[in-house]
This record gives sequence, C-alpha cells and structure tokens, in this order.
Amino acid sequence: MRKEYDFSKGKRGKFYRSEIQINLPVYLEPDLRKFFPDSESVNKALRCLLPLLSRKKSGEHIRHT
Repeated sequence: MRKEYDFSKGKRGKFYRSEIQINLPVYLEPDLRKFFPDSESVNKALRCLLPLLSRKKSGEHIRHT
C-alpha cells in the first residue's frame, strides 16, 4: 500500500451486504472442458459426488472397484 493513501476516515464494511450472493467463476482445465461443457454438467457431476463425501465424513469405508 502506498504511503499517500489515507484510510483514517474510512469505514470498514461500508458496502458489505450479507444478503447478497456472489457467483464467482470457476475455470476448468482444457482436458475437462470436453466432459463438462457447461455449468449444468458440472453441477450434475458434483451432485453425484455428494453421497460419497457424506459417507467419508461419517467414517464409512468407501470401496474402490
């Protein structure tokens, strides 16, 4: 930060709004784009993984075949 910047009269969180949801972009590697061409396909794949994550948290053994 430059010395000439003066934030002594600034107000922390002046523009913060807790009710606003920001959707940040997610960038896929080129080799994954052919399998996940749009956000719908990515969301569908991630939803399929959710049961596996909840099993892992509960301590169940996940068998890899």
